[in-house]
Amino acid sequence: MGKGQAMAGFVLSIVGLVLGFLGGWFSIVALPAAIVGLVLAVIGGKKLKADNQKSGIATAGLVIGIIAVVFSTIFFFTCGICTLCVANAAYELI
Repeated sequence: MGKGQAMAGFVLSIVGLVLGFLGGWFSIVALPAAIVGLVLAVIGGKKLKADNQKSGIATAGLVIGIIAVVFSTIFFFTCGICTLCVANAAYELI
């Protein structure tokens, strides 16, 4: 069970990192994906360590998850909020 959670955390962390770098609307999806990936990597790593199994994928997911949360947060507040404001202003003009 822990290996699946660690792998899901790794994949979601990578998705959050890639979407975070794309900016704009993608950063709105990247932040929750990165947070969920980080949490799954931590939970999966704890379960793997409790079963005395290798937790390399969980560690990689944890590191990438931390980086993804930082970058997606930065891009969310710089690009995502700006994009939402511009879209709202354009909608009000119609």
